[in-house]
Amino acid sequence: MNKNKPIHYFMRPEDSDFLLINNTTEDNTIVEYFDSEEDKDLAKFAEIVKTKPNCNQKHFIVYRGDDYCAVETDNVENTYIFSSTREPFIMSKLVEGLETIDTLIEEDKRFKAMLAKHVPQPGFKLRDANGEIIPDGKGFSLQIVGDPEEVLDKEDDEDTEGLPEEEKLYDDDWLFAFSDSTEEYGYALCASPGNGDIFECETIDDIVYLKHEGGYLYFPTDSNSSSIYIGEAVPTKEQRIEIYYDDDGDIYLTAFEGSNYVDCDWIKCSFGVIGLYGSTKPMKLRIHM
Repeated sequence: MNKNKPIHYFMRPEDSDFLLINNTTEDNTIVEYFDSEEDKDLAKFAEIVKTKPNCNQKHFIVYRGDDYCAVETDNVENTYIFSSTREPFIMSKLVEGLETIDTLIEEDKRFKAMLAKHVPQPGFKLRDANGEIIPDGKGFSLQIVGDPEEVLDKEDDEDTEGLPEEEKLYDDDWLFAFSDSTEEYGYALCASPGNGDIFECETIDDIVYLKHEGGYLYFPTDSNSSSIYIGEAVPTKEQRIEIYYDDDGDIYLTAFEGSNYVDCDWIKCSFGVIGLYGSTKPMKLRIHM
């Protein structure tokens, strides 16, 4: 049973298809329509929300197309715009009171400042955990780097019930390609404890692409999916996965120009789906030869 108060969405009728795509009605939401951009009055929307005490009183959402705008009810000048790929993460944090618009904005600023220090330069080369350059075509594995101060927030933690906290840390999870016949795009990138799959890189016009069994890792731009897939064609600029190094030599994977970043959505303790979930602590990876 969901104990959180539903959050109020405002949208145009022509954008209502997203209710079916994203199952928003199952995510504790109330929806109200406005007819045109001229009717998009944030102050008016805030007053509507205030008349509904059984709704979340701190924030409401204005949705149009692929963009979401979280608005602070008591200060409609304070807004936070995010994409559909980040919607599940952002909404859960706002509804549960784990984040505010201000903290989300600050997290974005910190992460973008970190990325700005490590923008891939011409001649960029992929390196392993020891700093050794990885030549094109050389196989390697990708390990999720655990935070020693945190325990994974996995949706189903029955597998770890009764274990000491230090044994729950995600220090032995690896990436692999998972084939699911229900997936429109075939192989998706996933994570699991134990040995991971072998990946490689290919450099084309000074751009490093990650590959698996001859296919390129990419984000589909014509889908509402947040997952990373493997396809035969060289990814377009918008589909490209970019690699950023942290100060310690580990890497982050992001969408083009760091516009969004990759994390793991743990379906259960032994299986997670890698994609653009936009958590405030992006997933770090370590390359092993």
